[in-house]
Amino acid sequence: MASLITVLAAPFYLLLIGIELWVDKKRGTGHYRINDAFGSMALGIISRTHRLILFAFGAYILSEFVPKLTVIDWQENLLLAWVIAFVGYDLTYYWSHRFGHEINCLWAGHVVHHQSEDYNLTTALRQTSGGFFDWIFSIPLYMLGIPVDIIVASAGFNLIYQFWVHTQHIDKLGWMEKWFVTPSHHRVHHAQNPIYWDKNYGGVWIIWDKMFGTFQPEREDTPIIYGVSRPLNTMNPLKANLQVWWYLLRDAIQCKSWWDKIRIWFMPTGWRPADMETRLPIAKTDMDNFTKYDPFTSDKIKFYALFQLAAGMVLGIYFIFHFANLDFWLKLLGWLFVTLPLISAGHLLDGGNIRWEIARFILSCLGFFACLGLMSTPSLYLLGGYLLLNIPLLVLLSPSPEPRPA
Repeated sequence: MASLITVLAAPFYLLLIGIELWVDKKRGTGHYRINDAFGSMALGIISRTHRLILFAFGAYILSEFVPKLTVIDWQENLLLAWVIAFVGYDLTYYWSHRFGHEINCLWAGHVVHHQSEDYNLTTALRQTSGGFFDWIFSIPLYMLGIPVDIIVASAGFNLIYQFWVHTQHIDKLGWMEKWFVTPSHHRVHHAQNPIYWDKNYGGVWIIWDKMFGTFQPEREDTPIIYGVSRPLNTMNPLKANLQVWWYLLRDAIQCKSWWDKIRIWFMPTGWRPADMETRLPIAKTDMDNFTKYDPFTSDKIKFYALFQLAAGMVLGIYFIFHFANLDFWLKLLGWLFVTLPLISAGHLLDGGNIRWEIARFILSCLGFFACLGLMSTPSLYLLGGYLLLNIPLLVLLSPSPEPRPA
């Protein structure tokens, strides 16, 4: 249901992104870049389809196997159930979010949301596909016996609230700053300036940060630099999801100490075995000479990436709404049709070769024909039409032949 709620909010998201983009152009503030916005939105599309499966699994486990300690009949106290679920979920979100910043293996999942070096409403959609343990923090709500649908819906509404705070075009908001998470508070949270590290974890209410000592107001004398201290330097959503996991796995395999191989996963974020820090240092942001990762790409590549992004939205929404009724192989095919083009388009935005995209297209065609007998008529037309639209665009991307010597 959380994924369904966020999907239903998608037109609202796109409208606000359009308005913010217009304001950005009118003011000349330059908070939007096509490649960075593509990366954020592509990660959001992939995460919604992936986490549909993950969140459903977590909700099932919690609802079926966690002991209920409540003596309240929630069906007769639905309003109370909604209030406790909404407030309680934000509290559990605070701790889930905080641990996601403080422990290596949890940061590996959450880091995706912070990798963007821009900060705008598309950043809100930049979500991980690897938050495998988030549902564990909701165990207290399930133990209270609150209906699963109410808890999951509260999670969806919490995520919707967090959308609007990802903007640089709204200043401080007076009395709201005292109680609620605002754009100013959340800008601090996305900063890589040392003074702002590990602050402002709340989703809806900032009161949790004030209660637990993690509150930091935005300072006029410290302009915010967005992103992470170990820069991503790619627009590829697959690499974005795997960046920190790869660092951890590589260090765990290559370090000499067996104790370090185990504890690296559970140590504070950024901790590495001493021998690996020496042998394979990881470059960090030079805060005094910061430049955004912004590789040159042609207008043709940008147009192609935006087409794949729009197609991914349509296919992703269709996939989510029809997920329960799809055969296993169609679920797999649908997921691949959503994810692979976005990964390949990200590769192109990094300056990659078109050969990977041609290979992706051929594999997509083979998968389409292999599952032809399993498809409903709408699926057939949707996926087939998408493949047909790819053909002229791929021709457009193909490099012009070199002129023959006279």
